Amino acid sequence: MSDGLHLSPQACSLDEAALPLRFVSPAREEPKKKKAHRKSRGGCRACKKRRVKPPGSKCDEKHPCGNCLRRNEACQPSQQSTSPEMEASTPPAPLHRPPLDPCGPVNLLHMELFHHFQHVTAPTLCFAEAWASAVPLAFKEEYLVTAMLAVSARHISVLRPQEHVYARAAMDLLSRSCAAFIEVLKKPEDSGDKCDPLFFTAMLIHHLTWCNLTLLEDQAAPGATGKPLDLTGDQLFLLSSGPRTFLSSTRARGSESVFADLSSTSQCGALEAIVEAQGWDCNAIVDCFMDRYDEITAKEEKNHPSDDGRRSSYQAIVSRLSVPIALLQHKLSNPTPPRAADIERFIFSFPLFFFGPILDMTASGDSRALLVLYHFYRTSRLLLGHRLWWASERLETLEALIKRELERRDVAISVKVVEP
Repeated sequence: MSDGLHLSPQACSLDEAALPLRFVSPAREEPKKKKAHRKSRGGCRACKKRRVKPPGSKCDEKHPCGNCLRRNEACQPSQQSTSPEMEASTPPAPLHRPPLDPCGPVNLLHMELFHHFQHVTAPTLCFAEAWASAVPLAFKEEYLVTAMLAVSARHISVLRPQEHVYARAAMDLLSRSCAAFIEVLKKPEDSGDKCDPLFFTAMLIHHLTWCNLTLLEDQAAPGATGKPLDLTGDQLFLLSSGPRTFLSSTRARGSESVFADLSSTSQCGALEAIVEAQGWDCNAIVDCFMDRYDEITAKEEKNHPSDDGRRSSYQAIVSRLSVPIALLQHKLSNPTPPRAADIERFIFSFPLFFFGPILDMTASGDSRALLVLYHFYRTSRLLLGHRLWWASERLETLEALIKRELERRDVAISVKVVEP
């Protein structure tokens, strides 16, 4: 037979259709079913030890029971005995989440992704020392563990691009994580104590946004050289408010936050400390960018509205950009070169400082903002010196696309102090 069962030849010769569905003749009355008997698990220990139970000597399960009173014995309830009064007074256990089904299906892909995240992906992410603390939180928050799986799937898709299942899994898992993430944010009373898992989730989504260039594929094609660059679909800077908001929340919790302790020892200002210790002049770099700002503003005056804080916002972001530019200028002569982890952390966090007018300028494709982005991507690529799976493709692609767009607009990409 096709189902793998082996029957004897005699059994196989029977006409299966002739087999009755009832194995009791209809003429015979079916035997009456016995009423279910519920055996009591109560009773005191003394009554349970007495194996000979004359009629009427069953334990009445009171405390003390009638048998012990009659025999003048100490009545000790058994461990399984629970009186109705005790059951009524016992508060029910709180239900935080539905119980797991031990017989449910096992998702082998998710197991593979989680193992890969712990042992391969996590050490490659920014703040690598923090992810060991994030893993226990993931077992309590679905949006966090799903984000971990999404990042892991995306990492594998970069390592093994021929296996398309991981790229699809990354998108599906990211969508599921974001949906659960949003539901938690809709309930401020529930999200107050979840600053750490929310922040870790926001950081994971930020990593995924860094390596998501899907919306730029058509613009990066060889035949798209004459088309204007459209960055309105690039979410890297537009979604930067999420990690920035949750970072503030974790710091506000002080020592209660897992990340607050880690951030105090992770040398977030390591690059600035090197520049300051060497006495390099970052103000000269800022002044050159501001000269270019005024030059482009005068050239494209009709395209730019009134200043309304744009210049000061622009100056703030180029002040931050001047740090890696100074490091790049003195890369060969620097006696204290920065650690790779510090460079990666700076690159990862730079978009988080885009808010207010500079963010509006970036979203609208302002030439002055594009000049900043071009030098950020170029400087980061040259200073990094090695490939970073979640950043390198963006650094290379956007540097080339923005350079092409500025040339199309007849805007010079050079800044005197920046170029050697």
